[in-house]
Parts: sequence; structure tokens; C-alpha cells
Amino acid sequence: MSSRFQVPGGSSSPPSTPDRSSHRGGSGSYNRSQAPNPFSFSSLNEPSTTPAGPPPSSVGSFTPAGAPSDSFLGSSMMRGMTTTGGTGGGKQPLFGGATGPTKTLFSSGGGRGSAPLGRSIVRGRSNLSHSVLAADGDEEEDEVYVPPKRGVGGGGGGGGGSFEVPEDDDDDESYEGTERDDYDADMWLGMETKGRGVGDESDLMMLNTPAATERVRREAEDIYRASAMQAGAARRRDHRVAALAKDAYRQMGTAELTEPPQVILGTEAMINRLYDDGVGESEDDEKLEDTLATVAGKVAKLWQGYVDKLPQPEEEYVAEIGPGPHASDFEKANYLANLALQVHHSRYDDEGQARQEPLPGTLFRWLDENHNLYAGQIEDVLRHRPSPACHGLYWESVFIALLRGKVVEAVKLLRQAGWGQVKRSGQYSYTGQALANVQQAVEETIAALESSPAYQDNWEIWSSEWTLFRVRAQGALDNLKRFAEGKEGGSQFATSRNRASLTDMARRAESQVPWEIYENLNVIFKIILGVKSAVMATAQDWCEATIGLFGWWDEQRNDKGMSLAMSRSRAIVLSRGISETENYLDRLARAFHDALDSDFHYNSKSPLEIGMACIFEDNIKAVIGILRGWSLPVASSVAEIASLGRWLPPHNAGNVLGLEDLDMDDLEVLGMDPGSPDEVDGIKDSTLVQYAQALADYDEFSMVKDKSAASKSGWELAINVLGRVDSPERSEEMVGELVKHLLEGLHADSSVTVDKVWTLLNGLGMIPFAEETAETFGEILKRDSHRYGEAMWYYALAHRPSKVREVMNLLISYSLVQSTAYPPAADLDDHLRRLLNDRNATLEAFAAQDLEAAELLGKMLSGYASLRQFYDIRDAGGPRNQAATALVSVIASSDDNIRGGLYDPSRDGIVSEDFLLALLGEATAFVSDPESLSVHIKEPAINPDQIDVMLKAIEDLQAVGSRVYSTCEEFLQVVLAAVPGGLKGSTPADLMKSTGGLGGSYVLGGSSILISQLHKSLGPGGTGSMAGKNAQKGWDWRKQMSVKTTGEDVMRRLRSGLAKDLAGLWLAEADGSVW
Repeated sequence: MSSRFQVPGGSSSPPSTPDRSSHRGGSGSYNRSQAPNPFSFSSLNEPSTTPAGPPPSSVGSFTPAGAPSDSFLGSSMMRGMTTTGGTGGGKQPLFGGATGPTKTLFSSGGGRGSAPLGRSIVRGRSNLSHSVLAADGDEEEDEVYVPPKRGVGGGGGGGGGSFEVPEDDDDDESYEGTERDDYDADMWLGMETKGRGVGDESDLMMLNTPAATERVRREAEDIYRASAMQAGAARRRDHRVAALAKDAYRQMGTAELTEPPQVILGTEAMINRLYDDGVGESEDDEKLEDTLATVAGKVAKLWQGYVDKLPQPEEEYVAEIGPGPHASDFEKANYLANLALQVHHSRYDDEGQARQEPLPGTLFRWLDENHNLYAGQIEDVLRHRPSPACHGLYWESVFIALLRGKVVEAVKLLRQAGWGQVKRSGQYSYTGQALANVQQAVEETIAALESSPAYQDNWEIWSSEWTLFRVRAQGALDNLKRFAEGKEGGSQFATSRNRASLTDMARRAESQVPWEIYENLNVIFKIILGVKSAVMATAQDWCEATIGLFGWWDEQRNDKGMSLAMSRSRAIVLSRGISETENYLDRLARAFHDALDSDFHYNSKSPLEIGMACIFEDNIKAVIGILRGWSLPVASSVAEIASLGRWLPPHNAGNVLGLEDLDMDDLEVLGMDPGSPDEVDGIKDSTLVQYAQALADYDEFSMVKDKSAASKSGWELAINVLGRVDSPERSEEMVGELVKHLLEGLHADSSVTVDKVWTLLNGLGMIPFAEETAETFGEILKRDSHRYGEAMWYYALAHRPSKVREVMNLLISYSLVQSTAYPPAADLDDHLRRLLNDRNATLEAFAAQDLEAAELLGKMLSGYASLRQFYDIRDAGGPRNQAATALVSVIASSDDNIRGGLYDPSRDGIVSEDFLLALLGEATAFVSDPESLSVHIKEPAINPDQIDVMLKAIEDLQAVGSRVYSTCEEFLQVVLAAVPGGLKGSTPADLMKSTGGLGGSYVLGGSSILISQLHKSLGPGGTGSMAGKNAQKGWDWRKQMSVKTTGEDVMRRLRSGLAKDLAGLWLAEADGSVW
């Protein structure tokens, strides 16, 4: 998502940059990604010139004994700062000369204009630079300092083509040090630039000090780091607080899940939306960043809404950073997470909508909303009587307003000051010419503030508007100095720094503006010009100092904390394709470190302040660790947003590898714990795993219903969270443990839970766990219930055709043993009833859930459905030919695996061959009795094709191997023994052992559960036995069989009967009549 700034319209806006249309990415917006290269480094085309000798720290001193040699001026430290091809022996200033082409840090290098310069230096080319020239080029002393034009056409030309802010020292009088001696017409406000050059002899003499030696060493180290990074080394940030933060969040541990279910469910809904809307099949960075900003805003609003409802403590406490010592853990987590999300997704506002806002503006707004120790102070000052300027905190309010980015309010305070009403000892302080001078000086200051881009809420600090503003503000400050001190006063001060007391007395006496007002106006200019010392002196704590310095600091100034070489090295690094966000984060870290290097210190005992320090250092891992100690939902959400937003570095498991040779003492010295989940899994995965474990045991979600009056379970959210873990292995491991725990608590009435688990796991792509869940529930149904249709469906969801076949074999065997449909129609479960009565619609509904499972179930159930159809027609007295057709289709299916007398299980017959003899026994009712002497028979129920099918089945069965045949024989004996009342010639002893041989049945040999249920059903008082006895049957083929009937007897009788019926059909066809 590219960040764009909308240029405000209207006549009140600052002068726009000429030819700006060439830099616009669209109507009314400035597209940074399309901005051409504002500057070019010719030296960057060359390899690093970092000296190959010992590092600076190994040398006693770098201080030269005299004037710098030519080799020094040509070294890597001074490269880009010396003149190119001098024609004489005279010295020229390092930054800009009087005549002739010069080469400076920002000079063009001949045609290299494609690589954009780092935005921390200049955010865009200001074409105003073409019109900003020295007033008169005749005198060397009257030349204006200007950075050269961008290199688009070579390095020729004079020294002036744009402008540059002069360098200052980091003390309270830094701007006075830039005073010029002579003032003629300047480029905007009569400003002239005269002073000693950067490279004159006084600079070289200053190097002959221990402090200068240390400064040179640091500059050399900065340039070395820049060269290393330029050569491709990874960018590293200085995390000074990392060790302290790690100790802090380890001591905090992991928070318990105490948030209300509404907050947890709302947060999860937003994170799910992040994956649904932002993460697609193809990478779309802009769409993802828009979604990240929207989701970040919505979760922040959700958390803040919950915090607003929390009871506020009534105890008074000292104002400090954060929500206070009595705040709840969730309130602290919300405070810290809100800052982290705004730093990295500054486009969102309270409504969750994306805003095109630079980071400084975001942090100033955050500071005003979340850390405002001066609430109402400006209004109190403005209401003060007789005038606001009489208020004791007037100037402090102006400074604080500026520091916190409230330029409009600062202007309001200055404009409504009421200087004429200020009294001292009963007398008006400012009257006559003094009052007029005060008003004029203040008006000039107001004009400078109103020309600031910040006045228009433009905090694009690297844009050309800000560069122009600072040049104009410097000119306004020079005008103020000339007006207040006179032309000679500033020059005198500029050359008498060692006699400050006498100078101050003289300046106070000669000043045309009251000295206290003049000094305070100088502070205003120092703040808006980005003088670090002025910002630090105004701030009240380290947080305010960091953000104020981040917004206002002009890092190109030659302050103590930002040497010229350091600025130059950062310019080299930042020009190498680093994003604007990275530039902002680097600047924020530097501002924070400079605040720490001053008199400001954070509370090292406060996890909140440590977390804020980690945000400023961009140490997101530590931030998540601290958040985890307060709130798991907040910590996991920030971790996921940071991971997708790429501001949480990906976990590198290789960091913990290769440590096998180190003992615990070595690891302790290194500060590493390879057994820590954060080190093994990464901070994101470790946090999500802990969050999922807490969700699995959370049982308050039943209180919250969705639109369909359904509620979620903790394990459901836990699985969803584990599905977002980065490591597939870790995700599957934890999901496996959770599913195992869930399966232990399942029972026959857990179908709703199982459906949720299966759907969730299948949606997450964890198919093995989904299949395991469905299979386990199918086993429970088979063991503890008679819901056979539902059991077959869950086996089908598990893609276990053998299990589906097992249940179907049970139903077929029940039906054959009782010679009636089982289970009875009144005992059918809902799944089986729908499959039998409305097969197509039911399978379509199942296919919507799992097409492969629906196809499997529809195929496997067809054999049982046909057999049941046969029994239903028979018992209802339906047409015999329809009953015969249904039965013959089952016989054909049972014969599939033994076609031609060869057993071939790969044919995957729907009905087992083990039932073939019993099925042929049922078919005896449709053939003529071979022992009958009658020639004329009734209309036959079977046709020649059906006779052919049965004859083939008999032949195959007789020809198949003994193992298959013996199994068929065994099951046939079970069927014959189960006839109610017994067979012909049976004794009571035969009835007692009628089901004894079932345990050896091959067809049921793989399921002891089915055998047990069949024994119970067929035993005395069993449901199967009672169903068989009470069933109203059309006939029972077993009534014609004796107790000694075998399979050979059944096949012999059937073959003879079929031959007789076939002969009758042929005769009838030959005679043209039907018997």
C-alpha cells in the first residue's frame, strides 16, 4: 500500500514546487514510489573504499599534525567532500566554492539518476532549487549555500543550483553562530550566508584534541558500516532494550484467558477477515496492506470499547506514561498494542478506515490522545486575564504545543497573546515602540509558523515542502536577529563565543525587542528548525522527547549527536532501495537513542515503558512477549498482523541449530535457551500455541449466540488458531493433540461437535485429522447405537470403504439371517431412512459436504438397498417378478468377485461373495419344485436372462476355491439355523446352538463388535430375534428345508428348478403361449 499525501489546495497553502506535475502519481496526490531520483551519488558506483587496514579503534589517534595532506583529502573519509580537478593551488571550501565545478556530498555524478536517495535526507526533488540562486555571484562571500542539482545531465555547471540548510552546533546559541556580517538582498527574506567554511584551517585545528580523535573514530566506524551494508550485508538495528525486555516478559509469564467471550470472538472474527480478504491465491501487496490497516483499526476499536467499559480506579496517582499503576492488564495491553499498530499501520483512524498519513503525524496524534499531561492547559492560558501572555505558563504552553505538533494552537497562543496588557509592578511592560517591535517580531514568527507544512497537517518530513520551509524559516530567524540586535550585533556574537557574558550584556542593552521575548522566539525557531537541544529542553519525559525529536529533528544539521560523517553514511545506506517505512523506523530508533543519551530515562521496572521502548527500537518480538503477559488475544492478534505486515521478522529455526556442542554454561553466556518455545517455534507460533491451549479449556462461549442461534466452542477457536501457525509440523502436532483430547470425550450424541471439528479441520487442510475424527465417531456409533446409516456416512467421510462395507455386511447378514429387512422401517435412523426413501436428494446434500464420500456411500449402499427392496415387495405382497428382479441384482453383485470360478478381490464387488449361497437360497422361492410331477406351472417370475445370471453364479460357486466356498457354507448354516421354530427334523439342542458357528464367519471375521451385536440380536430376547419372529413375511424359503440341508442341496435344487423353468419357457415360446 503506497502512502500518499494529499496536497492542500487554496491560496493559503505554501508556494507549490514548480513542475511538480511530473512527480504526481495521480490527481492531487504525490506518489513516492514514482518520484524520480532527487539526488545522485557518483561515488556509489564505485566499490567500497573503506581502508583495509586496522580499524580506527586500534590506532592511537587520527588527529593530523598539520594541514591535511592530499592523500587524506582523497581518502574514503573525505571522498565526496573535496573539489574535483582543482586548477590551482588555492584552497576551496569543502561544501561549495566560489567558482568552477565542485563535488560535494550531494553533487551530481554524471548520469546516475535512477536510484532514489534515502527519504531521510530529501523526500523529493524541489524544482524551486532552479530559481534559488545567490543574489550576486560577483563576491565569494555573498554566495548562498546550495546543494547541487540532481544529476540528470552530467556533472558540469556552476556551484549553485538549489539550496541547503546551513550546519549548526548543538548548543543553545547554535543559530546565532550562523550570523553573517553583510546583508544585501537575499533569496527570500534578505538572507545572506557568510561564515567560515567547513574545511578551513580552524576545522583542522579542532581535530588536534582527544574529543576530535574519538569523533573521527566514530565517523570512520559509521562509514565502514555504511560500506558493509552497501555491499549487501543485512541491516541490523541497535536494540539496546532487548535484553531487559526479554527478562521482563519471561518473568511475566503467560496471562490467563480472562477476557469476556465477546472480546475474544470479535477479535477472532477480525483476524479471520484478515485472512479471508487480505490473503488470496495471488500476491496483492496493496490489497493486503489495505486489509491490514482496516483490520488493525477495527480490533483496536474493539479493544478500546472494552477498556472504556472497565471500572476506573478511584485512587489518585502521579501522572506517568501509560494508563496508570492501577490499570488492568488488558488496559495495559491495549495501550501498548495500539501504539504498535499505529506505528506500523498509520493509515487507520478510530473508524477503522485507512488514512494517508505519515508516521510523524500519527505519533503526534497518538501522543495527544494517549499521553497528554497538559490537557486543557492551552485553553486555560487563552482564557487568562488580563491577557494570555500574563499567564505563568504561557511560553511553556507555546513550546509544548509546538513540540507535540500542534502548530495551529501555537499560532493561536501567539496571535492572542495580548502583549499590550502585560504588566510588571503595576506598569505596562510593553508600550510605544517596544510594543510595536514585539508585535512585529511575533507576527514574523507567526508567518514562519503558518508557512510550515505542519500548519497544514503535512508531516511528510522528507518532502521538498519541508526543505523549502526550513530554508525560509532560517531566513526568518536571521531577519529576527537583524531586527532585534542590529546588523553588527549578530556578527559580534558570532565571533565572541568565549566572551558570552559580556556579549550577552551588550546584546541585551542594544536589542530592539525585549530580551525575554526575543529569547523565547528563538526557542520557537530552534524547535521548528529541528535543533535537537531545543527539542530536548522542551520535552517533559523520554516519550515526549522521542516523538518530538522524531517529528522535528533535522538530522542533516551538524549537531553533536549527528556528525556530518554519520549523516553522510546514513545517506549512503538510505539511498539503497530502503522503503519509507524502514526510513521512518530507523529515524524513530535514532530519536529514541538520542533521548536516552540525554537526561531522559525510561522506567526499567515498568513492562509498559519497556514495551514502548521496544516499539521505538522496532523490536516487535519483545513487544509480543510483553503483550503475552497481559492478554493472549491481544498478543496473538498483534503477532499475526505483524507477521502478515512483514514487520515481525520471520522465525529462523536455523538460529537454534548447531548448538549441540555447547553446554548450558556456554548458552547462558550467549543468552540463549534452545529449549525455550520462543527460540524453537518463534514468538508468533509460541504465542498462538499458548493461546490455543487456553481457548481449548475456555467454556464461556456458550453464552454468545450468532445470528443462527448457534454458539462456538473453545476447541473450535483453538483449532482455528492452530491452523494459522507458520510451522506446518508444529501446527499438525498441536492439532493432533487437541483432536485426541476431543475424541476422548465423544459419545454417540456428539454428531454436532464432530461435524464442526470435521468442517474446521477440512477447511484448514488437515485432512488426516478430519478423517480420524470421522472414523472415531463412526466406531462409537457402531459400538453404542443402532444408527447404522449415520455410522456408514461418517466412515465415508473418513474415506474408509472397508468400514462402510463392514456396516453394510452387518445389515445384509441381519436381513439374510432373519429373511426380512433389517432394521425394521420403524427403527431406521434418520440418515438411513433418507438414503433409502430419497436417495438422490440425500446424496446431493452429502456431496455438498464431501463429494468423494457421497459417491462412496451411494455405491456401497446399493446392494443393501436392493436386498431390502426385495424383502419389502415380498412382505407387502407385491409383484413376484419385481421382487425377483431386485434379488437377482443382489446375486449378480455377490458373484462379481468370483467370476469364472476365480476369486478376484480387485473387482471390488458391492455385495460380499460370502452371502452367495444364502442369496441363492432366497431365489429358490422363484423356481419350480423339481420334485413336483406337475407339468403346468404358474406364470414364471423370472426371465431367461435372470435364469442365466443364477446358473452362472452356481457354476462359479462350485468352481471357486474351498476357502471361499466353506465361508459361504458356514454362513448358510447360520441362516438356516435362525429360522423361527427350527427346520424340519430339528431338536431343542439344535436350537440352543443355532448361532454357535457365527464367530468363524469370514465375512464378519474382521469385526468382533458386529459379531457381538449379531449374537445379542439373535439370542433369546434379542431385538433381531424378536423382529424376525414378529415380521409379517410373504414367505420364508427355509420352511421347505430340513435340518440336514447343505449348500450342495440348495444348489442342486435350484439348478433343477431353473432347468425345468427354462424348459417351460422354451416350450411356451415355441407354442406361442404362456403356461
